[in-house]
Amino acid sequence: MTTNVERFRAPDMTAALLRVREELGQDATIIGTRTYEPTGIRRLWERPYVEVFAGRGRSAEEAAPARAAGPAAAVRPPALPPDGDDFEGWLQGRMSRLEPRTLALVGPTGGGKTTTVAKLAARYALDRGERVGLITTDTYRIGAVHHLQTYAEIMGLPWRVAQDPPAMREAVAALAYCDRVLIDTSGRNYRRPESRRELMALLSAASPESVEFVLSLTTGKDEIEELSSYFKNGPATRLLLTKLDEASSIRKLVMALQVVDLPLFAVTNGQMVPDDIWFPTAQQLAQAVAQEAAKGYA
Repeated sequence: MTTNVERFRAPDMTAALLRVREELGQDATIIGTRTYEPTGIRRLWERPYVEVFAGRGRSAEEAAPARAAGPAAAVRPPALPPDGDDFEGWLQGRMSRLEPRTLALVGPTGGGKTTTVAKLAARYALDRGERVGLITTDTYRIGAVHHLQTYAEIMGLPWRVAQDPPAMREAVAALAYCDRVLIDTSGRNYRRPESRRELMALLSAASPESVEFVLSLTTGKDEIEELSSYFKNGPATRLLLTKLDEASSIRKLVMALQVVDLPLFAVTNGQMVPDDIWFPTAQQLAQAVAQEAAKGYA
């Protein structure tokens, strides 16, 4: 697989960004960053470092929506989930770690589907060296196709646009050689039956192995309940929660799991590609909730 992304490692972020500027110039695009801290006995011979993934092209600010500003609100501990006192056990039954070959992302507009597709693509292509193909159906939003195209070209990934079922079948066939195919669908008003029918027709043509219901954690409970009624009985098979960094509390995540009867695949917590995506275990989620609850009482 050919990629236009280069990896720069340095003791600190300033030094790493200086290397990026020296080798790629002022117009370099920062795709993502990663910090490494050795643990345990490794601290005897290893030193912390940062890695920056960068390519030539548009700036990260142009390629992705701006991150919402402002501190998170004070929080209170969430109520226990229904029908049980074993919180971690309750979470365990709501986790999904399967990573199928073809994934489609569905959900309302503004949920962060395109940026999440880029994060997943970087995870599979940059971290694992897989051949990743991208398909977008989002021709409704101005610049949406260009947004995905920018990510695809920087990472050296093949991509296709599919506006209707025949084009979708053609795109899937063209990317059959890929190890992984990620499908970004357009955010529509799913209160309209015709929007749901169009989505179903596209998904039927694509036949993805998994359909991720992408839901922003800035969404209110009433709207989550309404949206979940459109997706939990089909075509969605799993839940992918976004914008944890913009939510008032991690209890919004717990609430979403209570309302949406789908297993959780991943959580995003920022705009940085590929770092700001989390694949939590039940134990990690339970610990995060407990830590936040303890702060609430402090």
